[in-house]
Amino acid sequence: MNRFVAALEAIPDKWKEDAILFVVAVEEGFGLNREVLIGETPRIVVYWVGRPDLVAVENERLTPIDHKTVSRIDGFTTSRYKPSTQMPGYVHSCEVIAKQLGYNVRVDRCVVNICSRARPSDNPRNGKKRPRFIRAYPNFTREEIEEWKRDVVNKCERIAQCLRTGEWTWSETSCHNFYMRPCDYIKLDSSTPSARDIILMADFTEGQPWRPYNLQEIED
Repeated sequence: MNRFVAALEAIPDKWKEDAILFVVAVEEGFGLNREVLIGETPRIVVYWVGRPDLVAVENERLTPIDHKTVSRIDGFTTSRYKPSTQMPGYVHSCEVIAKQLGYNVRVDRCVVNICSRARPSDNPRNGKKRPRFIRAYPNFTREEIEEWKRDVVNKCERIAQCLRTGEWTWSETSCHNFYMRPCDYIKLDSSTPSARDIILMADFTEGQPWRPYNLQEIED
């Protein structure tokens, strides 16, 4: 917590004094009332659900804004938000909801405020001090949004098929790609199939499906 507070205190003054921003919504969830239709097939109907940190008017453009923390900022940090599943979802949903409210606007990009959790060294070995904060501006054309929507529907088709059959395709290459530690399921997946039910009962508990918000939050 102390490190987080220290990071907030170190936010650049130019960010604190953003006169270009007119905040429209703060952590307002959308989608559980099926506001944002992504697509459908003969077997499924897909709606998008999310909760952006901010929605603001930025330089006269309606823009979703998200805040991210990373272990450190490097030359690839800003490029990690495109391609993305989350960011085009925010862009498309903001435009759809705005039009439902009667505003004929074009939403085509996000702003991502990125903070390094660790304070950069004042004396780096290569002499190039890394920034503590940086911004990314991932933008998406209508063609890219349509491609994203098709991809989301295709993914949901595969998930629906897995749910119907109970058979799931493994992605073994991702088992060791977690930062600082392996996947929590590696013991389960590396065991013999006949032992997995025993391991599930001994080492895991069944949780509730994650939701970014509850409808009661809006009603209240």
